[in-house]
This record gives sequence, structure tokens and C-alpha cells, in this order.
Amino acid sequence: MELTFAPKGRLQIDDARIAFRNFRGEGDKFNREGDRNFVLIIPTEEIADALVAEGWNVKIKDPKEDGDVPFMYLTVKVKFNDRGPQVYLKTGDRVNRLDEESVSILDDVDILSVNMDIRPYDWEVNGKTGRTAYLQSIEVIQEIDRFADRY
Repeated sequence: MELTFAPKGRLQIDDARIAFRNFRGEGDKFNREGDRNFVLIIPTEEIADALVAEGWNVKIKDPKEDGDVPFMYLTVKVKFNDRGPQVYLKTGDRVNRLDEESVSILDDVDILSVNMDIRPYDWEVNGKTGRTAYLQSIEVIQEIDRFADRY
């Protein structure tokens, strides 16, 4: 993963790994109905520390076994409005721009790699402050099997 701190507090991330994809916005015990999001996996403690120093809300789960590294991640919200996000799915030689209706396909595709830009939203409520990560743009490169690649 390559991380760049961009102007206006934005993050530019190349070769990212994402998990717990919910581009559909399905409700379950971890998510309210209609909330679209995913988590960006943070691979090293150095990157996690740098993000925390910039005010990002990095979550850290203890390792399951002794000697393992903790599971570190940043929840990224996906909210469609006049500011984006711009979503692109690259499948072989084709690139498709996805909209609010078609973005749910990302929950089901096999992903080879992801590049994305994240914008911050700094908030204050009743004296508490924080920073929420919103997807600004994303390029998802789909892993296709050798047969699909032929046709």
C-alpha cells in the first residue's frame, strides 16, 4: 500500500486492500440499512500511527494469536451526492464508471487491486470531535479468470 497525504487533508492510496465491503448499503448487526461503506486495511503500525497523528479514526483489533500483528483498519463511508464519489471498475481492457445504482456490484467481484482517494469530514457534536473518512474516488481492478480473459 502506498499512502500520500494530499492537500486539504485528503488521502491518496494506491494498491490498497479493502474488506467488509457493503456498497449495497444492506443492514445487518454491524450496519444500518442504507449506510454504504467498507474498511481500508492498514498493513503496518507505522502507517496506522501516521494516520492517527493526522486525526484519522484508525481502529485496532488485538491479534487473534500471540505473535500476530493487530488488525488495523479505517472505515470509509460511501455517500453519493454532487461531490462524488467517482467509481471506476476496470475489467480486462474495459473501464466502466459505476453510479449509485450499479456500485453494488463491487460487493461481489474478485478484486486484484484498488486505488482510491479519501476526503476527511471533521465534525464536532456536543463537545466531541472526530474525523470521518468519505470515499472521493476509487478505481477497482477486477481479477478475472483465464477463461473470461480470452472472451
